[in-house]
Amino acid sequence: MSSTRSVAFLVAAGLMFGSAGVLLEGLQRLPAEAQVDFVTLANGFTPNPTVLKGVGGGDRVAETVVNTRQSLTGPCLGYISVNPNEEVTLQTAFSNLEIRVESALDTTLIVEGPGGVWCNDDSGSHNPAIAGEWLAGSYRVWVGAYRAKDKPDYELSILDRLP
Repeated sequence: MSSTRSVAFLVAAGLMFGSAGVLLEGLQRLPAEAQVDFVTLANGFTPNPTVLKGVGGGDRVAETVVNTRQSLTGPCLGYISVNPNEEVTLQTAFSNLEIRVESALDTTLIVEGPGGVWCNDDSGSHNPAIAGEWLAGSYRVWVGAYRAKDKPDYELSILDRLP
């Protein structure tokens, strides 16, 4: 991860805040270009949406990293790194959770977790989103760049649409 990556959260292992709470398990240093944010959410999490910021893209074709060309939510396009940008643990199931990327550049979204791989390229704009029913468990999240050389700054919003 580059030093320009900002994290808009109070970071400490086991620290809980908010009535239902967002448990932040801290940050773990990974080799090369990536540092993964680890966030744990449960029903009623605050803030809603929870926003993570980072830099996406990578040198690998997305479908080769997740071994999936097409998912139920769209094609697995773009360029990502081997390591995910974010890891999200859902302590509870959600009936209508959305993960959305906002970026000035054309991005893709890849999520791998319980039940499979979900991908999206464009959701009404050049920004991707995946919404629906989510099982409890751990999810690896990649924000990809549509073009190989792009390194898009992004905001990843996680929104419970039925709080």
